[in-house]
Amino acid sequence: MSSLLVVIRREFVERVRSRSFVISTLLMPLLIVGTYAVPALVGSGGGGSRRIALVDETQQRVGDAVAAALAVPRTDPEAPTYVVERVAVPFAQAHADLTRRVQDEKLDGYLVLPADVVRTGEVTYRARSVSNFAVLSDLRRAASQGVQSVRLREAGLDASRVAALTAPVSVKTARITKTGEEGGSAQSTFLMAYISAFLMYFMLIFYGMNVMRSVLEEKTNRISEVLVSSVRAGPLMMGKILGVGSVAFFQIAIWAVTVTVLAAKTSLVTRRFHLPPDALSALKLDPGVGLAMVAFFFLGFFLYAALYAALGAAMSSEQEAQQFQMFVLLPLMAPMFVFVRLASEPMGTMATVMGMIPFTAPMTNAVRMSAGPVPAMQIVMSLLTMLVSVFAVAWIAGKIYRVGILSTGKKPTLGELVRWLRAA
Repeated sequence: MSSLLVVIRREFVERVRSRSFVISTLLMPLLIVGTYAVPALVGSGGGGSRRIALVDETQQRVGDAVAAALAVPRTDPEAPTYVVERVAVPFAQAHADLTRRVQDEKLDGYLVLPADVVRTGEVTYRARSVSNFAVLSDLRRAASQGVQSVRLREAGLDASRVAALTAPVSVKTARITKTGEEGGSAQSTFLMAYISAFLMYFMLIFYGMNVMRSVLEEKTNRISEVLVSSVRAGPLMMGKILGVGSVAFFQIAIWAVTVTVLAAKTSLVTRRFHLPPDALSALKLDPGVGLAMVAFFFLGFFLYAALYAALGAAMSSEQEAQQFQMFVLLPLMAPMFVFVRLASEPMGTMATVMGMIPFTAPMTNAVRMSAGPVPAMQIVMSLLTMLVSVFAVAWIAGKIYRVGILSTGKKPTLGELVRWLRAA
């Protein structure tokens, strides 16, 4: 036990004192703050005022409705606003002058309503940049409203009356939990599922690969030969896994405290994601769900860390190991490929089956539990299956590790790996 604690302490202290740990620990909160705070402070690039010249060649004065639609005040502070300049002459006469003014940056662009726009429904927009989807959407919406109002008027219908009759219905969502209803939109639920899956994926890969690199480094530098002379291979592998795992949990704790402090100012986040003010209440996890997620993370980390440790022990260099990493990563990546399906149907057949497979269970169940209530029996069965798999994989990985850390030269064949398992 003392040798195991020594290895754990060595792995923990060595990594916590490294520059990479400090940089990654500080970088993640800074990235989160930068993602939300910087666009809010300096603008996201989609807002601001735009000067648009409007050429109306129609007899029905469609341009009046288009200009009125663009002048409507916006509730979103990041949405673009418009200064509409009406052009009295036909487009053929104004074309060259409008193009020159756009080139001289006196105009952001110009919109042309041809004489037959009510029939064809086609308008022309020219600008220095036509890649801003917010501006294109606003112009399309304004032109559509103008053309539709003329069509309705010519059909003898009142445009305002038709708009009132065809107004869309808004759906207010709330999850029903064991304690009752909890506010929050479908967007916030989806966001919670995405954050949970991404964090689980990132931590398992990042720290699992750390275990592999640690084993490879000590193997190539022949440090493992010195370590094995004083510490048995089994405790050495387990110490590495527990030591690296403790670093992961320590870093997560730092991030959790940081996020808790930043979460006190939620208005910035809700405005950035266009969520209702109380949407973040849906991001709160039930204590039981939180404990289950921690259990899945623990077991998932031990499972993949054992695989990475065995891979590092079997290979002679990181280049060789990278060729086989995909076989380890594929089960972990599988839930990401069907993330939308898992989040939208957490009780579906696919989600249930993937939640029971040990190698896909950590991420799959993180998404499922974030998106909706999962039967407790399924969670217990999945955790038990993972626990059994962890012991089985750790047993196999330990045998490969005992022989592999002292083997150098070419990478082993499948037959050699089988012989290692029998010999260990």
